[in-house]
Amino acid sequence: MTPKRSHERTTRKRTFRPSRWALLLLVAAGGAVGYDLFLPAGFFPPPEQRVILVQRGETLRGIANELQRVGLLRGTLTFHVLARLMRLDREVKAGQYSFRLGTSVPGLLRAFARGMSGLNLVAIPEGLTLTEVSLLLSNHLGVPVAEFDSLAHDHAFLDSCGVDAPSLEGYLAPDSYEFLPGTSPEVAFRTMVNRTRNVLLHAAAGRDSLPLGLSLYQVLTLASIVEAEAVMNDERPRIARVYLNRLQRGMKLQADPTVGYALGRGPRTRLYLRNLRVESPFNTYLHEGLPPGPICNPGRLSIEAVLTPTNESSKELYFVARGGGRHLFAETYEQHLANIRAVRQREGALPDSLVTSGGM
Repeated sequence: MTPKRSHERTTRKRTFRPSRWALLLLVAAGGAVGYDLFLPAGFFPPPEQRVILVQRGETLRGIANELQRVGLLRGTLTFHVLARLMRLDREVKAGQYSFRLGTSVPGLLRAFARGMSGLNLVAIPEGLTLTEVSLLLSNHLGVPVAEFDSLAHDHAFLDSCGVDAPSLEGYLAPDSYEFLPGTSPEVAFRTMVNRTRNVLLHAAAGRDSLPLGLSLYQVLTLASIVEAEAVMNDERPRIARVYLNRLQRGMKLQADPTVGYALGRGPRTRLYLRNLRVESPFNTYLHEGLPPGPICNPGRLSIEAVLTPTNESSKELYFVARGGGRHLFAETYEQHLANIRAVRQREGALPDSLVTSGGM
């Protein structure tokens, strides 16, 4: 072999072709992507948990940014790309999630797509008072009830929520919430207040004015009375119309639930005649107009009933419970008294029936 050929062969061995550079770059990029996907918190992350709250309607970008903020992602690009490849970008379910540091990106996305287990949901029924909601949340979340009570009357927190009222009474939307044990009162209350605001704004959207020129807070107040009175959904607009008619005529509302609230027993407490004389601004047997604020936390249907009551031609001013969750309605006081007599006669045959009256 001549020296010239030996030199050419050595030169060829040392030549690095561009295709090899491309292959190495591809391998390196694939490794980086795999590292981001399956080791988002590094090789040996500490054995810690991170909690993520996903709000209803939250964007994928917002979720990715929060994951990165708490250390579950190093970057957001692979999260976005994989979510779209897995077609999960529109399948993320609202809820509060707890993840171990180091959970892979596919694992995060699968959890978001599955949603939270029903065991992690806390259900807030319609018509509970602030005190009752605080107790329910305390039992479910394992946080002292005193922390909820204090926060619900904290002026700085109320201002931060946009609530111009003495407390959160009426603003804690009844619904099922995806709260994990240990969720802070601030997170829970803020989530519920935002939901109430969304319900109010959606129900009032497109209206030139509200019934009788009421403010949204007054709508919430009247809705809380409707919530406490109504059992059947189809009667809510009719009950709302009775109270709107009475307000329009300058009549006292004479709503039993306001007296129960004034007594501190809850708006659905059975009352005696002597209770109607209790001195309180919430006692609508003594004071004209609406009470100073809500007496419970009303649901969406009661809010909608106040904003869309039965026909304006209705002249009904009274109603009395007749059992079975139904009421008898009347336009005149004489008709109302006749309805009360009929119910009491029936009550003699049905001793378990509970009779509450409106507009006595």
